[in-house]
Amino acid sequence: MASYRSELDPYGALSAAGREETAAGPGLPGDPSGREATRRGLTLVRAYARGDAAGVAAALDGADPAVARQLPAVTGDILRLVIGIVLSAPRTLTPADVVRTADTIAAVGPPHHELAVSQAVRAWADGDDAGLRGWWQDGAACAHGAAVLAAALAVGAWGRAAFLGLLETFDEVVAACG
Repeated sequence: MASYRSELDPYGALSAAGREETAAGPGLPGDPSGREATRRGLTLVRAYARGDAAGVAAALDGADPAVARQLPAVTGDILRLVIGIVLSAPRTLTPADVVRTADTIAAVGPPHHELAVSQAVRAWADGDDAGLRGWWQDGAACAHGAAVLAAALAVGAWGRAAFLGLLETFDEVVAACG
């Protein structure tokens, strides 16, 4: 089985240098923009997992700039959680499986991000640190890329229904914190 070596640590986080270059992470739990970014980030990942192009667009439409700046960190956190769970189990996915699934999932996103997202997933699968570093610096592409990669890994490893059920649980936790 091929390894998943990349600039991401075992849980999908970029190295400290790469992470510091991104916009500020999610706000404090009581911060309205942080809660909204979390809600929109979950909505974006869910829409990709469902193959829902309208849902992808709706997740980002009209987002306040403060919320939009936090979306890459939110989707990155979801990605790290998914990677941590997927990689802690016996490996059943190959990087090629993830790339194929991600290509299908990315097709429902905005056309101007589809190529960048596909390239980012390939960079992750190939362990291409330079490709990931460039992707992480573009906030919008990063939010889409992390959402697609999280959905591709989870759908490939657990199936769509199980992943959507997990996202419903996340929604309940976010609602309870609000």
